[in-house]
Amino acid sequence: MVARLTGSQEDTGSSPVGSINERECFMNRFVLFIVIITLILISCGGEDTFAGRAYRLRAEQGLKEIRNSLAAYKISNGKYPDESSWETDLKTYFRREQFPDPKWVTSRKMLVMAAKNNISQVKGITQELKRKIYFADTTLQKDILKFIGPIDSVLTFAEYEVTEAVRYDYRDIGPVIMELYEFIINLNITEEKEKIIGNMEKQYKILNSEIDALETELLGEDSIFNMSVENAFKVSRDVVDKGLQNVKGNIIISPESLTVHSDAIDKITLKLNPKKDTLLVKKLGNLEEIISYFIRGKDYIDFLDYLNELKKKLPASIRLFDEYYNKNREPVIQANKVLNGYAALVNARSLIKFYEDQHDSLPRGNLYELFKDDEDMKEIREDLASDPYINIGEDGYTIEATAKNDNQTPISLNIDFVNTYEDIVKESFSKGPFYYTNDSNTTFFIVVKAKDERQTIITTRPKFREEERSL
Repeated sequence: MVARLTGSQEDTGSSPVGSINERECFMNRFVLFIVIITLILISCGGEDTFAGRAYRLRAEQGLKEIRNSLAAYKISNGKYPDESSWETDLKTYFRREQFPDPKWVTSRKMLVMAAKNNISQVKGITQELKRKIYFADTTLQKDILKFIGPIDSVLTFAEYEVTEAVRYDYRDIGPVIMELYEFIINLNITEEKEKIIGNMEKQYKILNSEIDALETELLGEDSIFNMSVENAFKVSRDVVDKGLQNVKGNIIISPESLTVHSDAIDKITLKLNPKKDTLLVKKLGNLEEIISYFIRGKDYIDFLDYLNELKKKLPASIRLFDEYYNKNREPVIQANKVLNGYAALVNARSLIKFYEDQHDSLPRGNLYELFKDDEDMKEIREDLASDPYINIGEDGYTIEATAKNDNQTPISLNIDFVNTYEDIVKESFSKGPFYYTNDSNTTFFIVVKAKDERQTIITTRPKFREEERSL
């Protein structure tokens, strides 16, 4: 009986293990099939999935802009517009103002900008010299500072003059810059460097003798203190030696490595009794100061190298300042007065907008008489030689006045009205918008079609209506 059952299993081949393998194989093929179908659907429908969503979002945004304009219209008029005239009624709510600078403004701006650039470049060179001068030898500092003061003062007045369009009384600093230039080119840089190195070599010997003497004076019976003293003075000798070699160009080291002596000397000073060891504390302080002064020799050398670069820049500074002071100074001041007047007309737009919001129309005629009690108008009038007048056109308006320059140049600001409604419709919808209202006092309904492939229908109502419906 047992043998017969076993043979039956072998004949049919239906073991449990075989059934599991077949099922796993089938499931793997099914999963692969689903993945392939999914990829095909994504590749075929990707445009509708992603681009379509973007189209629908754009339609919703365009519809939101229209709904907001309808809400603003109701606030102003107490009701929504009628179906027959709604797009015309909403025209002002999609209005944008354009007023690109005319050529006469642009040319004057370029003139003023060139003047500011000239002065800025000269001031930049002077400011750099002011920063570097503190690394110079004291004698050289004194000789150069007498040039910097007058130059710096004049450049400050020149900057104010260009910005404020007010003429200041100051002299031409071209000759002063030339004197500075001649001083530098007559300076024998190589010889000055040799002097600095020669003085440092003399100081090097004296300084090492002072270090030895003070170390001997500090050494005593306390072995731990003696180790601190020996270490501090070893560090100090090393700094002095490296400072000299660095100046000579024999080695290149970081500035930080030339300041470690300060910490080493401070550690010894802290171990002394400030009352009993007053003289030693003072000597250590003097030593630290002398070493710090000694290693500044590298700064003096670097400053001399900087002067070699400076003398290449100074002739350009003379030309730049001369171009402004002797050629363009008066034209720049006059141009800036005209630009200040133009800026005043631009500022008057805010008053015009305020008037329009209050009266639902643009003001007419003399703007100063209309707004003379307003502080903003008082400031606007200060930059003009005459009262500003407004003239209304079909698609905008013009403000006219006279500038405060010597010629009292007539100036005008042309404002063009541009309606963005058509652009919104063109960019957002494939069809619509279609506007409906059965009671313009309370509600409206708008229908549009998006630009996706399905041309999805999107609608909107007044916002408060949507809130009521969600409740």
